[in-house]
Amino acid sequence: MSTQLGEYLDKLNVNKTKISDLTDLKRQRVSDLCNKINAKPTPIEFYKIVLTAILLKNLPEEEFNNAINEVFSDRQRVDFLKEFDDLSPDVRFIQKHCLTQKKVESEIAMSEGKISRLGSKDVKEVLAIELICFIEGLRFDVLQTFKEIFGKINLTKNTNI
Repeated sequence: MSTQLGEYLDKLNVNKTKISDLTDLKRQRVSDLCNKINAKPTPIEFYKIVLTAILLKNLPEEEFNNAINEVFSDRQRVDFLKEFDDLSPDVRFIQKHCLTQKKVESEIAMSEGKISRLGSKDVKEVLAIELICFIEGLRFDVLQTFKEIFGKINLTKNTNI
């Protein structure tokens, strides 16, 4: 059974082997992410796979937002800043940077205490859906933020990032 990521890549009609080669992700991992419901992409895996597919098909990078909507169609959409809209810009800025972990975790359906555990050996990584919901909740552009975090993807050198 295909995952939503697998369905999205099938819709684009891209070669998944080529994607794994270009992204340096193992072929089996790409296959699992496309076919196994319990396989959850990390942010960098999602970014590499989806943006590489988009670039291979010569689609505009803005397609990345459509991919998010298709692959994570049932995600919780939050706006951490909505309650601060009536405040002055300087206060909004401070509030934006003082969100509590509990608020973030509960609103984006992250397990309780995960943010505290991220620096420990118990939790190794954030899921793509968690980071995407967090970025959207802060009203940032997801693709631009991923580029900031993980770098640009360059297909001309046959390298990932």
